Amino acid sequence: MEGLGFPAHILGDGAKMADVVVAIPLPGQPVRGNTARGHPSDPDRLGHFLVGPENRLVEPAIRGVLEQRPTAYNPLVFYGVSGTGKSHLVQGLVAAWKSCFPSQRSVSTAAVDFARELGEAIEAQAVDDMRTRYRKAGLVVIEDVGRLSNKEAAQQELIATIDGLLRRDGQLVVTASANSLGLAEAVTIPLVPPGPAARRAIVDHLAGLLQLDLPEAAARLLAQGLRGTVPELLGALVQLDVRARAERRPIQAAAVQRYLAEHRDARRPHLRDIAVATAHYFSLRLADLRSGSRRRPVVTARNVAMFLARSVGGQSLQQIGSYFGGRDHTTVMHGCQSAGKLRKSDAAIRHAIDQLQQKFQGPGGIS
Repeated sequence: MEGLGFPAHILGDGAKMADVVVAIPLPGQPVRGNTARGHPSDPDRLGHFLVGPENRLVEPAIRGVLEQRPTAYNPLVFYGVSGTGKSHLVQGLVAAWKSCFPSQRSVSTAAVDFARELGEAIEAQAVDDMRTRYRKAGLVVIEDVGRLSNKEAAQQELIATIDGLLRRDGQLVVTASANSLGLAEAVTIPLVPPGPAARRAIVDHLAGLLQLDLPEAAARLLAQGLRGTVPELLGALVQLDVRARAERRPIQAAAVQRYLAEHRDARRPHLRDIAVATAHYFSLRLADLRSGSRRRPVVTARNVAMFLARSVGGQSLQQIGSYFGGRDHTTVMHGCQSAGKLRKSDAAIRHAIDQLQQKFQGPGGIS
């Protein structure tokens, strides 16, 4: 970590700053080798946290913590959906902190364990000891802090811990699934699934750790086609490797195409699931959407459901029409077009469609 020189990579010929991927040297999660192919039996590690433009705020935040600029990034909150690397990031940060500042104590725990520790300390009349442990540390990391939402005593203790750390210039870093913690003084950094450039760098890095012979065309296709998180990309590579060994042939672009096609179909939600979620969002009954009702709220919700069935579910016009009361394909097409127009002109409908799409597509997806 000397000089905190984080290497940056620009991917592809003629690539621009939008394609810059920064490799933050933080010890990562284990990636177990494949002993059947002569890989080491001990787990290897990612060794870096790779960030693309979509997570550009992560690098200056990590740099600020490791350069001990607590007034700039304190408290620091990393938030995002599962699989975006929050634990990898903060556990790597703890390891880097210990390397940079061996004389300063660090404390790392999960929010539920923080609450449990507080309860045990109250019962044992040892709250002062717990407070000393946390408030006199150089770095405190608490993961999944949103799980304190129904634990008032732990919330109050966390607020007091923040105050105690700030008075001593101690650093607090927390993770959460959403930016809804109410810490007005905190610096909040979103973590989102990796974009195209970061996915390509991650695919290449993981393939190297797993000692896979991955052709450039196959790597490019996987990075472009699988809009997922690091665990999803790792899982894809492992499955491709297993199939390649079973077929006794190297991983090729055609194998990646088959994998993406299979998972595209597997991820598609059922038409009924889309209809139920849409009805619930608009506070209607499923029977309303499938009925012949022409009430405006029902028509709007039905059109949104049909739009999602096409765009997310991939169902045919005939399938959608049959499900929604035996409507013909022209009616379904008109309904989809109406929802598409409202998405552009009506902020509430745009929000509804975006929320429902996110529900079914999740943090990643197949493009």
